[in-house]
Amino acid sequence: MIKKNAHAKLNLSLDVTGKRKNGYHDIKTLMVMTDLCDEMVFSKSERLEIIPEFSFDLKSNLIYKAYELLKNRVGYDLPFKVEIKKKIPIAAGLAGGTSNGAACLYALNDLYKINIPRAELIEMAGGLGADFTYMMTGGSKIAKGIGDILEAVDPIELDHVLIINPGYGVSTKEVYQKIKIDKERIDFSKILEGIYELDIEKLNFYLRNKMEDVVFSLHPDLLDIKNKLRVFNSAPLMSGSGATIFGIFADEKSLEEAYDYFKEIYKYTYKVRVGEGFGSF
Repeated sequence: MIKKNAHAKLNLSLDVTGKRKNGYHDIKTLMVMTDLCDEMVFSKSERLEIIPEFSFDLKSNLIYKAYELLKNRVGYDLPFKVEIKKKIPIAAGLAGGTSNGAACLYALNDLYKINIPRAELIEMAGGLGADFTYMMTGGSKIAKGIGDILEAVDPIELDHVLIINPGYGVSTKEVYQKIKIDKERIDFSKILEGIYELDIEKLNFYLRNKMEDVVFSLHPDLLDIKNKLRVFNSAPLMSGSGATIFGIFADEKSLEEAYDYFKEIYKYTYKVRVGEGFGSF
C-alpha cells in the first residue's frame, strides 16, 4: 500500500504570450503549490479500480492515462486500486487531475518496484500534458513555453490564502479558443517583489491573469467574487483558466473575516497555505 497526497497548485499570474502553428499557446506563469490536496491510497489489485468513480469517461482520467503510460513503458500490466479522498474541485484551474496523475506515476513506480529514475519519470509525464512537468516537481517556479520550461525562483511561503470555487468547471480549451493575445506583458519581477514583501497594494496593481477577460465575460459571478475579495483587503486573482478565485492576505484577521463571509455562500471555500513543502512526491 502506498499513500500519496496530490496537492493543488495556484497561478500567481499568467501571461499568454503567443500562439504556435500547431495551435498550442505560449505562456509565462508563476506557479506555487498549496497544502490543499487529494489523499490517495494505492494498492495492488487484479484490475484497475478508482474509488470513488469519476463522473466522466475513465479513459479521459489522468490517473488512467498515467497508468497506461507506465504500463506501455514496462510492457506488462500494473493493475491497482486507488481510494481517493477528494478535496480539490474538478476543472477548477488548480491542476487537481494532473496532480492525481502525477501521484499515480510515482505510486506505481514504488508499488511495483519498477525503479524508473525520477528524472526519466518526469520526462515521460510531459507527454500527458504540459502541466505535468511542474506538478511532478513542485516548488516555486516560473513556467514558460507551453508550461514545460521551468525556472526556479526564491521560495514563496504564504500563510494566509483563501481559495473560492463556485462549484462548476471552466473549459480550458474554450478559453484558449477565445483568448486574444496582446502586446502588453506582465511584470513578474514586480509580482515577486510584492509577494516577498507581502505588499497587498503592490500585488493588486501587478497581479494579472490574461485568461480572466474571457472567463469573466462567460461567468460574471467570478468577477464579483474577485471584487468582493478585494474589499476584504486581499490581492485576488483567478487561478489558471478558472473557475477558482484566490485571495492573498497579509494577516489572519482579514483572512478569517473573508472566510466567514464566503463559506456561507460557496461550499468549496478553503483556507490554504503556499509553501515549498507541499506537492513534492
